[in-house]
Amino acid sequence: MSLVLDILIATVPLLVIFPTLFAFTTWLERKALARIQNRVGPDKVGVPLTRYGGRFSLFGLGQPMADGIKMLFKENIVPRDADRLFHLLAPILALIPAMLVLCFLPLEFPWTDSLKPVQAFLLDGAVIFFFAITGLNTLAVFMAGWASRNKYSLLGGMRAIAQMVSYEIPLVLSAVVVVMMVGDLNAKEIADFQTGGKWIVGNWFLFTPWGLAAFVIFFIASLAETNRSPFDLPEAESELVAGYFTEYSGFKFALFFLGEYIAMFAISGLAVTLFLGGGAGPGLDAAPWLSVVWFIAKIFVLIGVMIWLRGTLPRLRVDQLMGFAWKFLLPLSILNILVAGFAWHATQQDSKTITVVTWVISLAVLYMTAKGLNQLNRAKVRPRNYRYAE
Repeated sequence: MSLVLDILIATVPLLVIFPTLFAFTTWLERKALARIQNRVGPDKVGVPLTRYGGRFSLFGLGQPMADGIKMLFKENIVPRDADRLFHLLAPILALIPAMLVLCFLPLEFPWTDSLKPVQAFLLDGAVIFFFAITGLNTLAVFMAGWASRNKYSLLGGMRAIAQMVSYEIPLVLSAVVVVMMVGDLNAKEIADFQTGGKWIVGNWFLFTPWGLAAFVIFFIASLAETNRSPFDLPEAESELVAGYFTEYSGFKFALFFLGEYIAMFAISGLAVTLFLGGGAGPGLDAAPWLSVVWFIAKIFVLIGVMIWLRGTLPRLRVDQLMGFAWKFLLPLSILNILVAGFAWHATQQDSKTITVVTWVISLAVLYMTAKGLNQLNRAKVRPRNYRYAE
């Protein structure tokens, strides 16, 4: 009985808290995009058995529940020639890795004094495991496109796979910088390494030249890995309808949708661990349970930036997407590793002058390289000659 109780206590944060945050995030994204586009957004669904929600609409907070009920009861349409087994397994396989990697984030959920707090699984190679397990999502995308027996789905799946494989390389290389500095692959050790210091931000890697460059590369690559705008090619209506999940409807489509948002939480949690000090923040000495609040707050800040970018930036073409990964992010991430190694050796001298000079040189090298790569990769556009201008 105690084993069952321990399993239930360990799985409650994973199976309740994050799906609940997913529902709130969908409402938050729709309201934010509506504000950006000068619309109202969802505001009708509220307390049941009231006329259109009425004054009990609660700003449309019931919309995620209504969408979930709609998806649950919608008809499950499967193409006649589809491989039904893999067509069913694909959305499940897309959700499992995103849920599994949440177990390795350095979180600690306190309960009561009689129950031990639920802690993350402190794996020594947690960073490697994170990237290894998220690679299963590539297999899920291929299964969805191939099992549908639809050429649009197959082509959309191949595009998505090429995108994920391309951006996974700079994503991993940006994390290598942090591993070099800490000398450990344990997520908790990396978060603890950034605590302390005179300021609230402690020793966050975000506020170092190499850490800032690695964070920007990591965040851009994470947008592509989670199919977020401006890298959301599966949702390019003018090209491939809906990509690899064109033939999915009902609850299977909802699983893809859930997996995408849970992956946003997972990869944002890894970014918080690597660059933003984990659950570090003010007030932890008096209330240690605030670490969970700070950790989730930082995750929502990153997700808020993702939502902002979705409502601001246009979608890239597939050639622009691939060129940006291989010709810009990859060389810059490799150079950033060399800059981080140089800076680490220089800062071992315990001299403030050497540290300041190293930071200035690192920032200058990274900025000039990024500017040069940007100019190199941009196509030279000739000025338009107006033959019939006045």
